[in-house]
Amino acid sequence: MSKFVRTLFCTCCALSAPAWGQLTDTTIATNRVTVPASTAASWTDILVTCPSGLVALSGALDSNNFNSIEVTTLAPTFGGAALTFQPDGVRGPADGWYASVKNYDSVARPVALAVVCASLSDVVVSVSSGAVTAGSTSVPGTGGAVANCPSGYSSTGGGIDLALPASMKVSALGPLFGFQYLIDRPAGMGAAPSGWSGNARNEGGAGTMKVAAVCTQLGGVSTVVTGAFTIGAGVAAGYSAACPAGNIALGGGIDTNDVTKNALTVTTPLFGGNPQFPADRETGSYTSATGWYGIYYNYGPATTTGNVAVICAPPTPGVTLIYEFYNTGLKHYFRTSSADEAAAIDGGSAGPHWIRTGDNFFAYYPQSASPGSDVCRFYTFGANSHFYTAFASECASLKAPGSGWTYEGLSFRIPLPAGSACAAGTKPVYRLYNDRFAFNDSNHRFTTDTANIAPLQAQGWVYEGVAFCALNL
Repeated sequence: MSKFVRTLFCTCCALSAPAWGQLTDTTIATNRVTVPASTAASWTDILVTCPSGLVALSGALDSNNFNSIEVTTLAPTFGGAALTFQPDGVRGPADGWYASVKNYDSVARPVALAVVCASLSDVVVSVSSGAVTAGSTSVPGTGGAVANCPSGYSSTGGGIDLALPASMKVSALGPLFGFQYLIDRPAGMGAAPSGWSGNARNEGGAGTMKVAAVCTQLGGVSTVVTGAFTIGAGVAAGYSAACPAGNIALGGGIDTNDVTKNALTVTTPLFGGNPQFPADRETGSYTSATGWYGIYYNYGPATTTGNVAVICAPPTPGVTLIYEFYNTGLKHYFRTSSADEAAAIDGGSAGPHWIRTGDNFFAYYPQSASPGSDVCRFYTFGANSHFYTAFASECASLKAPGSGWTYEGLSFRIPLPAGSACAAGTKPVYRLYNDRFAFNDSNHRFTTDTANIAPLQAQGWVYEGVAFCALNL
């Protein structure tokens, strides 16, 4: 089957020198799919996309049936377009991840594809091609390629796209450290990766492959390596690496000392809470991971070794991301400073029809020593709507008995405008009101984009000026 007609099963640029990124959290979107038994010439494709406004940092595939599942492609997507169609060089960020898998069992088996997503503005993807030699089951061909990040960038993850997924298998997909591969790294914590490497085992005709490295200027990135573990002939074996306490797992990889013998079955994030593995979770969005896990199957006849790494970074101190959602049924907007609440909404906890708009902004944590004022969050049952204010008089008024509003606590801390002007280093957050009090349907929108104001006014919304001054990160 041609790569041009492969079907993807789906769930829900010019470059400039960016500033250091601000990491507050990550969202891990997962797609759990049952893979039918594969013939010699067949495979199954899976796709998962980041929520609106987020970019992809890494991708993963998990399975509880690692003796029968093998990965033939695991790579980023760009507006739905596969890595194989991207030219070599540096391009803009990915928005999702896809996989091709083969199931060698006689019955269907579930797998989980995951993509690690974040709100970062400094992400680019480096793409590189390689050749894959012809081979057979007994004497496999091989191929490899490396993608290096631009100077000043480090890698959070990477992918590999194999042109002939019926016969080619991923045999290595891991971080690169200058001229050093993951398999040669000692156990323990070390520097951030400078790129990504990928290798293929081929049991058919010659072809091509592409490797991608997701690159960012995020500060504080480190790598934790497991050290070599043994994979016996004819069996599967794996290992896991954990980030330091307080760090977030951005991505991970696995490498081997023999790319002709080993085939990748699992490379996946690990969660701190149960269920720990994506394969044990339903399709949806989840908050950040704490580690990475990898499993190889060894075709033998001799033992081989593997090495797993996780890429980690601490959240930016004192800064939080304020997410925006829109309900296509209620026509209401909602904001939250909680990554857990945002992920729960993605999973349907607040009911149907909620989508991310991507109009997020940065603020400080509440009750901190940061400049600005704390923002009060309120909820009214009548209109099923939330409201936010950093003005003390407005907050006190809505807290008063009989106001119709329930105080839900402090949401974030943010600078206020002087009149309608925001200070240097901040940007305006505009407030609009839908003017539907008479219909018991009041709702406010807080937006950073002036292009949203006129269309809302045309729908009857009332512009109420600059509410906050978001951090210009």
